[in-house]
Amino acid sequence: MARRTSWLPRLYEIHNSVRNSIRSHYERRDIEYLFQLQSRAAQQLMGMIDVGVRVGQSHLVDRTALEQFLDVLKQSDNPENLLESRRHCRPNPISRKKLRDLVQVDQPPIRLHCLPKALSLESGKVTINFQNMEELANALYGLAQILEHQYEEFSNQYEPAQIEIQSQTPENKEVQVLFEELEQLKATKQFHGA
Repeated sequence: MARRTSWLPRLYEIHNSVRNSIRSHYERRDIEYLFQLQSRAAQQLMGMIDVGVRVGQSHLVDRTALEQFLDVLKQSDNPENLLESRRHCRPNPISRKKLRDLVQVDQPPIRLHCLPKALSLESGKVTINFQNMEELANALYGLAQILEHQYEEFSNQYEPAQIEIQSQTPENKEVQVLFEELEQLKATKQFHGA
């Protein structure tokens, strides 16, 4: 009888972690940590997943491919048998195409409620106070993340209210001219020391 796969009872937890991740790729150490495996077992698991790429000496697994692999296991009536059949298949070739994006750190995006120190927001105004280029870059990166993940909230909170421009009817124009004349009279009266 084949040995039971240690991480299968945690399949849903692992799948949720991968699905909610912002990483683009996982390397062996990430797979070890996520699946709680030793190095060799992590390498074997990576060989079962459909898409892998090589960056330098590292073999990486695409997050989307890992999620699809876990989806198939979740939908399977017998995930243990499915894994066993994949273990005996030829390993998938490693893709030679160049990576366009590589995100290897699972940091949550910056949100409106936790702005970088250098960044301050007001209605219609963004202010960045920085002492060095790193602070400037972090503030701009934070602003970009907020716009990417909370565009609606940002727009509702910080976009200036649009004032409706009334149509310029002859009556409105006359009233406006009268107000301007009144303001001029006030200014000249104050100027002459009244």
